[in-house]
Amino acid sequence: MSKKRIINVLVILVVFAGLAMAFQDKLIFFPGAWPANFNLPDKLKSCNLTGVSLKTTDNISLDAVFAQTTAAAKNGKTILFSHGNAGNLLHRVGKIDKMCEAGFDVLIYDYRGFGRSTGTPTVAGAIIDGKTALQWLLSEKKLKPDKIVLYGESLGTGVAAEILRDTKTSFAAMVLESGFASLGAQASRRIPLIGRYILKKDLPTSETIKNYHGRLLLIHSRKDGIIPYSDGELVFASCPSDYKTMYTIETAGHNDPVWDDPAWLQTWLKLSGELE
Repeated sequence: MSKKRIINVLVILVVFAGLAMAFQDKLIFFPGAWPANFNLPDKLKSCNLTGVSLKTTDNISLDAVFAQTTAAAKNGKTILFSHGNAGNLLHRVGKIDKMCEAGFDVLIYDYRGFGRSTGTPTVAGAIIDGKTALQWLLSEKKLKPDKIVLYGESLGTGVAAEILRDTKTSFAAMVLESGFASLGAQASRRIPLIGRYILKKDLPTSETIKNYHGRLLLIHSRKDGIIPYSDGELVFASCPSDYKTMYTIETAGHNDPVWDDPAWLQTWLKLSGELE
């Protein structure tokens, strides 16, 4: 290859990297708007729902929902639900209802720019949003950390892991479902060679989990076409805890309604029993 062609290729790569860096949050987050004229229902099959408004330290208004279980299996634990990178909290109501059926209360929040939350989504902002939701449970619901389960779904697994690392406290458990080993690894799959190097902030879950000795439930599907099963295996192997379990889904894809599978609910019921 001639020197001139090499220079042209390098220029193209630099320009592409610059554009990718400038617009990376739009490549990571796909927020869904709240449906026009839609009102949150008061209850689902296994819980009562209450709308919650949160305010972050950087003055962003977050929309959240507190689901209080009505199931006989209630265990006194509350799940802090950090969802994936698309849609909004309404897309998770089926999953929330099943968590409540297993005996948990649930606080789910929308990241900035999602649903009715203000602001624009960023990785750093999502971490602030998760910490804000945690603070609400601690201050408004008066919960002790050992009554809280950190739960992350897809990109939310990285957010949950960052909450764990930054708060340096002992929670009841951590549940990571369909998550990546790191955001950098995921970026490299999408943008080969330069993906991980253009991130403003990584979410290195497989590194963060190396210091976690509490209860861990990891859920991942072998058929996940978005985040490979091997990422789940790596996160699980990286955790030194003696209280860890991996539940493997054999057939569902990344965005399939796994909560409709009785085995998924049984896994949560088992965790619920272990935490009583």
